[in-house]
Amino acid sequence: MHDLKKFYLILLLAIVVASAIFSFQLIKARKITIKPVVVPILSDGYYEISTENDDQILGNPGAPLTVVMFTNFSCPACKSQYLEVTNFVKAHPFDVRLFLKEVPQKKIFTKSNDLANRALFCANKQNKYWEYADALYNQKNISSESDLVKIGGNLKLNTTNLWHCVNSNEASQKVARATDQAVVLGIKQYPTIYVNNKRINIENDINITEILTKLIVK
Repeated sequence: MHDLKKFYLILLLAIVVASAIFSFQLIKARKITIKPVVVPILSDGYYEISTENDDQILGNPGAPLTVVMFTNFSCPACKSQYLEVTNFVKAHPFDVRLFLKEVPQKKIFTKSNDLANRALFCANKQNKYWEYADALYNQKNISSESDLVKIGGNLKLNTTNLWHCVNSNEASQKVARATDQAVVLGIKQYPTIYVNNKRINIENDINITEILTKLIVK
């Protein structure tokens, strides 16, 4: 009987000590404040983004504000961002210049379909780059030859020359260079937008038009 009382006494003491420790930790935890991580709208560092002589420019070639947009025709957010950025440039034609870097969507088990990317490059050969890009972003299915040729026909392009160019090594190399540049820059999501060689953190739920407006040099 004496041993049983001793056991209960030790058990009660253990419960009291455990309760005291738990209460102390609870009070300590309540005092902890978690500061949210603030991601800057523009990256701190600069990125080396090269452009090529045959890259088409929307806006003023000598504008102080340079926007480079890496995108592809398959990502859901790319269409809305493309429309917003191009509309902004058209509204400020003397203040901004835009370069578009079209990168085909990467496939895991199959080869990436870069037909649309090559077709856009070839539309540039007939001076219809931006018109063709607009049409591609307004097209639901852009994976087949017939769709791409139809777009070219609607834009009064020489579709024979267009498709001959699409199947050329020159077109393939152009797309490959854009893809390689995206890899070097570490781009993992689309669209990715740079302004004067600084990356915009678009994941911050930001208004691109508002940011670009503030960045225009007056």
